[in-house]
Amino acid sequence: MEFTLNILLSVRGGGIKPFGIDIVPSLEQIWRDDELICEKDFHIIEPNSSFSHLFDEKMDFIFANQSLYYLNNQNFNSTIKELYNLCNDGAIIFATMMASECYDLYEKSKPLPNGLTHIQGTPTNRMSENSYIRFTHSIEELKSDFSLFEPLYWGDYTPINLYNFEGSSRHFIFIGRK
Repeated sequence: MEFTLNILLSVRGGGIKPFGIDIVPSLEQIWRDDELICEKDFHIIEPNSSFSHLFDEKMDFIFANQSLYYLNNQNFNSTIKELYNLCNDGAIIFATMMASECYDLYEKSKPLPNGLTHIQGTPTNRMSENSYIRFTHSIEELKSDFSLFEPLYWGDYTPINLYNFEGSSRHFIFIGRK
């Protein structure tokens, strides 16, 4: 399972204090080398593990860009609950989810019982590994997935895809408030 860095921010006393979680161990060295990062506020976690105990303060902003769709249904739901509980009242969450038409030129399984779809066989051989993605099929599903948060904005975007050699790369965006 892949996991892109999730940034969490606490805004207090006119400043912004960043926090982060990821599952990629090599990021620890990058964090150590960045003098602007307080290493104790950034954590490498095991895939699908709880992170609520890692932070001593509540967050005002959660940035979960291209990361949550690697979680199966059960872990996704528990992660959303942990993120919600980690937020101050009024906190904002920005999250993206991969649309179901993504990877339409790849070999895709039917959705598995855990909500993930097995992806393999890229048309360009750019990716040789297998991936498992929890696709979002509609805006209604997106809003349901993030229903703990009051929706402020939802929509979609497609990154520039000049050659369209691997099919759609459409993602949904959810912005909500606790």
